[in-house]
Amino acid sequence: MTSDTQSSEFLEPKPPAVEAPISYFSEWIATPPYARPDKPVMGRDHGLWLVRSRNVHENSWLRLKQQYAESARMDQRERALYDSSKRFMDICGALVLLVALTPFFLIVALLIRMDSPGPALFRQFRVGFKGRRFMIWKFRTMHTSARCYARSPRHPDDRRVTRLGRFLRRTSIDELPQLINVLRGEMSLIGPRPEMPFIAARYTRIERQRLAVRPGMTGLWQISPARSAPIHHNLHCDLHYIRHRNLLLDGAILLRTVLVVVSGNGPH
Repeated sequence: MTSDTQSSEFLEPKPPAVEAPISYFSEWIATPPYARPDKPVMGRDHGLWLVRSRNVHENSWLRLKQQYAESARMDQRERALYDSSKRFMDICGALVLLVALTPFFLIVALLIRMDSPGPALFRQFRVGFKGRRFMIWKFRTMHTSARCYARSPRHPDDRRVTRLGRFLRRTSIDELPQLINVLRGEMSLIGPRPEMPFIAARYTRIERQRLAVRPGMTGLWQISPARSAPIHHNLHCDLHYIRHRNLLLDGAILLRTVLVVVSGNGPH
Protein backbone atom coordinates (compact mmCIF):
# COMPACT_ATOMS: atom_id res chain seq x y z
CA MET A 1 0.00 0.00 0.00
CA THR A 2 2.87 2.43 -0.49
CA SER A 3 3.86 4.27 -3.63
CA ASP A 4 7.32 4.94 -4.94
CA THR A 5 8.94 6.90 -7.69
CA GLN A 6 8.45 6.53 -11.40
CA SER A 7 10.36 7.55 -14.49
CA SER A 8 10.88 7.34 -18.21
CA GLU A 9 12.80 4.09 -17.58
CA PHE A 10 9.44 2.30 -17.68
CA LEU A 11 10.35 0.07 -20.59
CA GLU A 12 13.65 -1.22 -19.23
CA PRO A 13 14.10 -0.28 -15.57
CA LYS A 14 17.51 -1.23 -14.25
CA PRO A 15 18.36 -1.93 -10.62
CA PRO A 16 20.62 0.86 -9.38
CA ALA A 17 24.03 0.52 -7.87
CA VAL A 18 24.19 0.88 -4.11
CA GLU A 19 24.02 4.57 -3.33
CA ALA A 20 25.72 6.64 -0.65
CA PRO A 21 25.34 5.34 2.93
CA ILE A 22 21.98 6.11 4.43
CA SER A 23 20.93 5.48 8.01
CA TYR A 24 18.32 2.76 8.24
CA PHE A 25 18.41 2.57 12.00
CA SER A 26 16.02 3.98 14.52
CA GLU A 27 16.60 4.06 18.24
CA TRP A 28 14.42 0.99 18.51
CA ILE A 29 16.44 -1.00 15.99
CA ALA A 30 19.69 -0.10 17.74
CA THR A 31 18.39 -1.76 20.92
CA PRO A 32 15.57 -3.99 19.67
CA PRO A 33 13.04 -5.00 22.32
CA TYR A 34 12.92 -8.55 21.02
CA ALA A 35 16.59 -8.84 22.04
CA ARG A 36 15.86 -7.85 25.62
CA PRO A 37 15.13 -10.78 27.97
CA ASP A 38 13.40 -8.50 30.48
CA LYS A 39 10.49 -7.82 28.11
CA PRO A 40 7.27 -9.83 28.63
CA VAL A 41 6.47 -12.57 26.14
CA MET A 42 3.26 -12.27 24.10
CA GLY A 43 0.94 -15.11 23.23
CA ARG A 44 0.08 -15.70 19.60
CA ASP A 45 -1.61 -12.67 18.05
CA HIS A 46 -4.84 -13.49 16.19
CA GLY A 47 -5.57 -9.87 15.31
CA LEU A 48 -8.69 -9.41 17.43
CA TRP A 49 -7.39 -6.05 18.67
CA LEU A 50 -7.46 -4.81 15.06
CA VAL A 51 -11.18 -5.41 14.57
CA ARG A 52 -12.66 -4.83 18.04
CA SER A 53 -13.39 -1.18 17.33
CA ARG A 54 -13.21 1.30 14.48
CA ASN A 55 -10.27 3.14 16.04
CA VAL A 56 -7.41 1.06 17.37
CA HIS A 57 -5.92 2.73 20.45
CA GLU A 58 -2.34 3.95 20.10
CA ASN A 59 -1.32 1.84 23.09
CA SER A 60 -2.15 -1.28 21.10
CA TRP A 61 0.45 -0.34 18.50
CA LEU A 62 2.94 0.69 21.18
CA ARG A 63 2.58 -2.77 22.68
CA LEU A 64 4.14 -4.30 19.55
CA LYS A 65 7.27 -2.24 20.12
CA GLN A 66 7.51 -2.73 23.88
CA GLN A 67 6.80 -6.42 24.22
CA TYR A 68 9.05 -9.27 23.27
CA ALA A 69 7.34 -11.15 20.45
CA GLU A 70 8.58 -14.70 20.68
CA SER A 71 8.37 -16.67 17.46
CA ALA A 72 5.00 -18.36 17.19
CA ARG A 73 5.77 -22.05 17.35
CA MET A 74 4.29 -24.10 14.51
CA ASP A 75 5.26 -27.64 13.70
CA GLN A 76 6.18 -28.48 10.11
CA ARG A 77 2.73 -29.78 9.25
CA GLU A 78 0.94 -26.75 10.72
CA ARG A 79 3.26 -24.36 8.86
CA ALA A 80 2.76 -26.20 5.57
CA LEU A 81 -1.02 -26.06 6.04
CA TYR A 82 -0.90 -22.32 6.74
CA ASP A 83 1.37 -21.59 3.77
CA SER A 84 -0.76 -23.60 1.33
CA SER A 85 -4.01 -22.10 2.68
CA LYS A 86 -2.64 -18.57 2.40
CA ARG A 87 -1.41 -19.19 -1.14
CA PHE A 88 -4.84 -20.54 -2.10
CA MET A 89 -6.47 -17.42 -0.65
CA ASP A 90 -3.98 -15.20 -2.49
CA ILE A 91 -4.73 -16.85 -5.85
CA CYS A 92 -8.52 -16.77 -5.36
CA GLY A 93 -8.51 -13.20 -4.06
CA ALA A 94 -6.24 -11.89 -6.81
CA LEU A 95 -8.23 -13.64 -9.56
CA VAL A 96 -11.59 -12.38 -8.31
CA LEU A 97 -10.35 -8.82 -7.87
CA LEU A 98 -8.57 -8.70 -11.24
CA VAL A 99 -11.68 -9.89 -13.08
CA ALA A 100 -14.04 -7.62 -11.12
CA LEU A 101 -11.80 -4.55 -11.41
CA THR A 102 -10.80 -4.85 -15.09
CA PRO A 103 -13.25 -2.13 -16.26
CA PHE A 104 -12.07 0.11 -13.43
CA PHE A 105 -8.44 -0.51 -14.38
CA LEU A 106 -9.15 0.56 -17.96
CA ILE A 107 -10.77 3.79 -16.78
CA VAL A 108 -7.86 4.59 -14.45
CA ALA A 109 -5.34 3.86 -17.22
CA LEU A 110 -7.19 6.19 -19.59
CA LEU A 111 -7.30 8.98 -17.00
CA ILE A 112 -3.57 8.63 -16.33
CA ARG A 113 -2.76 8.94 -20.03
CA MET A 114 -4.99 12.03 -20.26
CA ASP A 115 -3.52 13.63 -17.14
CA SER A 116 0.16 13.52 -18.12
CA PRO A 117 2.38 12.17 -20.92
CA GLY A 118 3.67 8.66 -20.44
CA PRO A 119 2.49 5.08 -19.89
CA ALA A 120 -0.36 4.21 -17.55
CA LEU A 121 1.64 1.53 -15.76
CA PHE A 122 4.98 1.71 -14.00
CA ARG A 123 7.31 -1.12 -13.08
CA GLN A 124 10.34 -1.30 -10.86
CA PHE A 125 12.66 -3.93 -9.39
CA ARG A 126 11.98 -4.91 -5.79
CA VAL A 127 13.49 -7.45 -3.40
CA GLY A 128 11.13 -10.15 -2.21
CA PHE A 129 11.02 -13.61 -0.63
CA LYS A 130 14.49 -14.93 0.23
CA GLY A 131 16.10 -11.90 -1.40
CA ARG A 132 14.84 -12.65 -4.92
CA ARG A 133 14.35 -9.68 -7.22
CA PHE A 134 11.11 -9.26 -9.11
CA MET A 135 9.34 -6.61 -11.16
CA ILE A 136 6.56 -4.82 -9.27
CA TRP A 137 3.62 -3.23 -11.11
CA LYS A 138 1.79 -0.01 -10.23
CA PHE A 139 -0.29 2.69 -11.84
CA ARG A 140 1.99 5.59 -12.70
CA THR A 141 1.55 8.50 -10.28
CA MET A 142 4.60 10.58 -11.18
CA HIS A 143 5.91 12.46 -14.17
CA THR A 144 8.16 10.42 -16.44
CA SER A 145 11.04 12.80 -15.69
CA ALA A 146 11.23 11.52 -12.10
CA ARG A 147 14.08 9.16 -11.22
CA CYS A 148 13.08 5.51 -11.19
CA TYR A 149 14.92 4.72 -7.95
CA ALA A 150 14.73 7.53 -5.44
CA ARG A 151 13.11 8.37 -2.12
CA SER A 152 9.33 8.24 -2.02
CA PRO A 153 7.50 11.57 -1.81
CA ARG A 154 6.76 12.56 1.78
CA HIS A 155 4.80 15.71 0.97
CA PRO A 156 1.48 15.96 -0.95
CA ASP A 157 2.85 18.90 -2.97
CA ASP A 158 5.90 17.01 -4.25
CA ARG A 159 6.39 18.23 -7.82
CA ARG A 160 7.21 14.75 -9.06
CA VAL A 161 3.63 13.61 -8.43
CA THR A 162 0.98 14.28 -11.06
CA ARG A 163 -2.41 15.82 -10.28
CA LEU A 164 -4.21 12.49 -10.65
CA GLY A 165 -1.29 10.76 -8.95
CA ARG A 166 -2.03 12.54 -5.67
CA PHE A 167 -5.50 11.02 -5.60
CA LEU A 168 -4.27 7.57 -6.64
CA ARG A 169 -1.64 7.56 -3.94
CA ARG A 170 -4.00 8.87 -1.23
CA THR A 171 -6.52 6.11 -1.98
CA SER A 172 -3.88 3.44 -2.69
CA ILE A 173 -5.47 2.76 -6.09
CA ASP A 174 -1.98 2.91 -7.60
CA GLU A 175 -1.14 -0.35 -5.79
CA LEU A 176 -3.91 -2.45 -7.36
CA PRO A 177 -1.86 -3.72 -10.35
CA GLN A 178 0.22 -5.63 -7.80
CA LEU A 179 -2.57 -8.20 -7.88
CA ILE A 180 -0.63 -9.45 -10.91
CA ASN A 181 2.41 -9.97 -8.68
CA VAL A 182 0.23 -11.83 -6.17
CA LEU A 183 -1.10 -14.11 -8.89
CA ARG A 184 2.45 -14.81 -10.10
CA GLY A 185 3.53 -15.80 -6.59
CA GLU A 186 5.98 -12.92 -6.19
CA MET A 187 3.82 -11.22 -3.56
CA SER A 188 1.00 -11.99 -1.16
CA LEU A 189 -2.05 -9.99 -0.20
CA ILE A 190 -0.60 -9.70 3.33
CA GLY A 191 3.05 -9.25 4.24
CA PRO A 192 5.92 -6.77 4.62
CA ARG A 193 6.29 -4.19 1.85
CA PRO A 194 9.04 -5.03 -0.69
CA GLU A 195 11.93 -2.59 -0.70
CA MET A 196 14.02 -1.26 -3.58
CA PRO A 197 17.35 -3.05 -4.21
CA PHE A 198 19.56 -0.19 -3.03
CA ILE A 199 17.77 -0.24 0.33
CA ALA A 200 17.74 -4.04 0.72
CA ALA A 201 21.47 -4.08 -0.08
CA ARG A 202 22.07 -2.33 3.25
CA TYR A 203 19.90 -4.62 5.34
CA THR A 204 21.36 -5.75 8.65
CA ARG A 205 20.89 -9.25 10.03
CA ILE A 206 17.78 -8.02 11.83
CA GLU A 207 16.25 -6.34 8.78
CA ARG A 208 16.89 -9.38 6.58
CA GLN A 209 14.24 -11.19 8.59
CA ARG A 210 11.69 -9.27 6.49
CA LEU A 211 12.69 -11.49 3.56
CA ALA A 212 11.56 -14.68 5.33
CA VAL A 213 8.05 -14.37 3.85
CA ARG A 214 6.53 -13.13 0.60
CA PRO A 215 6.11 -9.34 0.55
CA GLY A 216 2.52 -8.09 0.66
CA MET A 217 0.21 -5.46 -0.77
CA THR A 218 -0.79 -4.57 2.78
CA GLY A 219 0.37 -5.41 6.27
CA LEU A 220 0.62 -4.24 9.87
CA TRP A 221 2.90 -1.31 9.05
CA GLN A 222 0.61 -0.08 6.26
CA ILE A 223 -2.39 0.15 8.60
CA SER A 224 -0.51 1.51 11.61
CA PRO A 225 -0.44 5.17 12.76
CA ALA A 226 3.23 5.25 11.71
CA ARG A 227 2.49 4.34 8.07
CA SER A 228 3.64 7.76 6.85
CA ALA A 229 7.13 7.15 8.28
CA PRO A 230 9.78 5.05 6.50
CA ILE A 231 9.37 1.29 6.79
CA HIS A 232 12.77 0.83 8.44
CA HIS A 233 11.69 3.09 11.32
CA ASN A 234 8.89 0.66 12.14
CA LEU A 235 10.55 -2.69 11.69
CA HIS A 236 8.76 -4.08 14.73
CA CYS A 237 5.47 -4.23 12.79
CA ASP A 238 6.90 -6.54 10.14
CA LEU A 239 8.78 -8.73 12.61
CA HIS A 240 5.66 -9.06 14.76
CA TYR A 241 3.65 -10.21 11.74
CA ILE A 242 6.30 -12.68 10.61
CA ARG A 243 6.46 -14.29 14.04
CA HIS A 244 2.71 -14.41 14.62
CA ARG A 245 1.33 -14.91 11.12
CA ASN A 246 -1.84 -16.95 10.95
CA LEU A 247 -5.06 -16.86 8.92
CA LEU A 248 -7.03 -14.97 11.58
CA LEU A 249 -4.38 -12.25 11.77
CA ASP A 250 -4.34 -12.06 7.94
CA GLY A 251 -8.11 -11.62 7.87
CA ALA A 252 -7.99 -8.90 10.54
CA ILE A 253 -5.32 -7.00 8.59
CA LEU A 254 -7.40 -7.19 5.40
CA LEU A 255 -10.48 -5.83 7.19
CA ARG A 256 -8.43 -3.07 8.80
CA THR A 257 -6.95 -2.18 5.41
CA VAL A 258 -10.43 -1.66 3.95
CA LEU A 259 -11.27 0.72 6.83
CA VAL A 260 -8.02 2.66 6.38
CA VAL A 261 -8.51 3.06 2.61
CA VAL A 262 -12.20 3.94 2.83
CA SER A 263 -11.46 6.57 5.46
CA GLY A 264 -8.95 8.18 3.09
CA ASN A 265 -6.10 7.70 5.58
CA GLY A 266 -3.93 5.51 3.39
CA PRO A 267 -0.16 5.36 3.76
CA HIS A 268 0.44 8.20 1.27
